[in-house]
Amino acid sequence: MNVNKEIIELLGTATALPVAQDEYEGTSSSYLIFIYEDETPDNYADNKANCDTVYLQIQLITPKNYNYMNLKHIIRNALENNDWIVTSIQSFLGDAIQGTEKIRQTIFKTNLTRSR
Repeated sequence: MNVNKEIIELLGTATALPVAQDEYEGTSSSYLIFIYEDETPDNYADNKANCDTVYLQIQLITPKNYNYMNLKHIIRNALENNDWIVTSIQSFLGDAIQGTEKIRQTIFKTNLTRSR
């Protein structure tokens, strides 16, 4: 299931941040990327799948001192209001060993099921 256009438009409109699949190559210090984690057939009847479920990891990348809490709720609400299920939201700072200690990642685990 290809949800690229949908998720780019949804998150870009909700946040006014750049959105990219897998890797962001721009220059903004705050942006979103999404990664396909899995896609599975679902809702079997008569030995046939009637739906597909796609699982995405969405990452909000911001500077360490950026007030991300409001944006976190905007993203969660935008997803949920558009039939996405948000199963987890985690936030953490990078580390000094990798040189990312001034970057915060907020990760949303999400999924969407659609009829075939």
